[in-house]
Order: sequence, then C-alpha cells, then structure tokens
Amino acid sequence: GSYRWIELTRENLLNEPSVRAVVGNLRDISERKQAEAERARLEQRLRQAEKMEAVGQLAGGIAHDFNNLLGGILGYAEMLAENVPAESPLRRYADNVLTGANRASGLVDQILSYSRSHGGKRVPVDLGGIVAETVELVRGSLPAGVRLETSLPPAPLYVIGDPTRLHQVAMNLCANGVHAMRERGTLHVTLEAAEVTAERSLSHSILRPGAYARLTVEDTGTGMDEATQAHIFEPFFTTKEVGEGTGLGLAMVYGIVSDSAGAIDVESAPGRGSRFVTYLRRVDPPASAEDSAAGPLMRGNGERVLVVDDEEALVAVTAEVLKHIGYEAVGCAGGKAALDAFEVERIDAVITDEIMPGLSGTELAVLLRRHRAGLPIVLVSGYTGPMLAERALGAGITEILKKPVQSRELAAALARALRRA
Repeated sequence: GSYRWIELTRENLLNEPSVRAVVGNLRDISERKQAEAERARLEQRLRQAEKMEAVGQLAGGIAHDFNNLLGGILGYAEMLAENVPAESPLRRYADNVLTGANRASGLVDQILSYSRSHGGKRVPVDLGGIVAETVELVRGSLPAGVRLETSLPPAPLYVIGDPTRLHQVAMNLCANGVHAMRERGTLHVTLEAAEVTAERSLSHSILRPGAYARLTVEDTGTGMDEATQAHIFEPFFTTKEVGEGTGLGLAMVYGIVSDSAGAIDVESAPGRGSRFVTYLRRVDPPASAEDSAAGPLMRGNGERVLVVDDEEALVAVTAEVLKHIGYEAVGCAGGKAALDAFEVERIDAVITDEIMPGLSGTELAVLLRRHRAGLPIVLVSGYTGPMLAERALGAGITEILKKPVQSRELAAALARALRRA
C-alpha cells in the first residue's frame, strides 16, 4: 500500500526533467570536486619530488668531491697500517686515520640518503630485527610519562634495503612521535605483513599491489593540521624550536622509502596525535652466504689494469693499491687519455670512475668494448643508485663499487671481473 505509493512517487519524481537536471548537476559537482582534490594531491607529490631531487643533486655534488678526498686517505692509510708492525705507535695512528675516514664515509652516506637516486647497499634485511633494536634504543631515552607499546611479528619479515637506512627510518619516526608528546603519552609501534591487492592512493604516495612489511608508528601527541602535513617531508621544514631539530629527519624517511619502491601514509589532526604508516616491499628470506670480508684478500697475477679517474691523486693511490695486491697499473687522468693508452698498451682490465668531464665511465666502457668485447671493467662512483646500475648494465658492466673504495672490495671486484672474462 503506502510503501508502493512512496516508490511510485519517487520514480515519478526522478523521471521529471527538472529533477533529473538537478541530480545530474549535483553528480557533476561531486565529480569535479573529486577531480580537483586528486589533482591537488598529485601537484603536492610533484612539488615534493622536485624538492627532493634538488637536494639530491646538491648532495651528489658534495659527495663526489668529498669521496675523492676520502679515497686517497683510505688507500694510503690502509697501506700504512699493513706495512707497519702492530706494536709500533705508527700502527695506532694509521688505525685511527682509518676509523675517522670510515666515519666520514658514513657521513657522506647520510647526506646521500636525501637523494632518491642513491640506494646504498641493497640486501635482504630482517625489518623486525631492525625495529626491535630501534625500540630498545628509544625505550632507554623515553621521558618518565611516555609509555612505549610494541607489536612485532614472531617470524622475520625481510625487505630489500640497507640496514643503516632502515634503522634511520624507524628511529626518525619514533623520535618524532616522542617529541610530539613531550612529557606524557603513548607511542605505539607495530610491524606486520600486509598484502595489497589493488593500487591505493595514500596521503603522500601511491601504493602499488604486492606483498609488504607494514610499519606503523602512532603517538598521542599534539597532532598536525592539514597545512603542516603538506610540508612535513620537505627538507629543512620543522615545527621544532631552534636547536631541537634540522628538519631533515622526515625528509630522509621519505627519500629512503621512496627509493625502495615503498609508500608512506600519514593521518593526523590537532590534539588527536599522528599515525605514520610505512610500506616496504617484502621479499623471501635470503640464502645463507659466506662473509667475503672474512676470506683471504684476492690477489692478482701481474695483470695490467688501466686506472681512469679525473682526480690524479686517486689514480696514484689506486695504482699503489693494485701494485700491492699483485697487479700492474697504467694510470690515466680522464677518458680521452684512457682511449689513447688503450691503443698502445697491453690492458687486461679497466677500473674507471663514472663522473668525469668530457667522457663518463659508462661511455668510456662502450668505446673500449668496441675494440674488445669481453674486456673486464669495474665501475666506481660516489653514488650507486638504480639509474647508474641501468647505465652500467647497458655498457656490459656488472661490477660497480661505491666510493670511497677499500682495497679488499677493489681486489674482490677485479678478481670477479677477470674470472668472468
């Protein structure tokens, strides 16, 4: 009765041209608003990517010059340490120089973390172990009124990345949560496996389908308004007082996660705390591998190696290292000089820098291999991200070393390249 009458009346109203026009206009307005909101989110991500790229270019330029200096320091300090008796005071001096140079190399890695083109050493890493270690460090420095609650998986969750950088991700997210609460509140840290079946649009990323390890860091602090959330991953943006923060922590998190093909989602509101959800690609557990650093130093058998770098000091120290481990070195300052030397010298392998004026290392490799297709080549660069790996693979290079290079790494890579040839 009455229900049927209501349905008929509804149908009649919806069939009225004027009502259909109103409904259509409302639908158009809703779709336009959704499109405008999506465009605003995309523009925000583009601006973020451009800012990170600019910082990355600056970091890359600094790292290139600094790593060239460190290469000479490390090379000569290693040779000094090996040739001085263990009981001599000079051995202690050399060891201290090596320690300082290695710490400086780690500092360059931190600078390069802001560049999305720098991937670091990518290996399967148990993210659960990294997060467990991080929360223990955080627990020891919590204010008395802040409580830490954790939920970690019983089985390992492996992702591809650099352990140091993944530790920086977890530490920076926890540190920001603690700072947001000041003296009282609760920090929740959760790690779990997640399966994403369809593409999703997050607050600061696009989440692709796949298997992920999902790290959630949630605090009960002051929270953030929308204007603050729009800028939190920008380099040098901070809401902290002067002297309390640099504004680089979350920018580093964004760079590391994005470079790992991951994604970040942020939920926050003033007075309601913040929730950071990070997705990192999950991989199968790695097969056990022997530690190459513990094995004997790979030595040469008198092979002649062409050493190419625009820094003459690096050419000199690399030549010294090669002589020390059983090779003969032919040094060249730049790609053109290397081509000339290759025409007249007997060359068994090549070690070349990537970034050089006039001719890059990968371009030089292509030209050299036109003369000899199977020539073993080791490429050296200050930053070794996916773009460089792609260029190197196109030039037939599989051995890439990151500056500053230690003698053991150089010896192992050169031995592998010669063995394949």
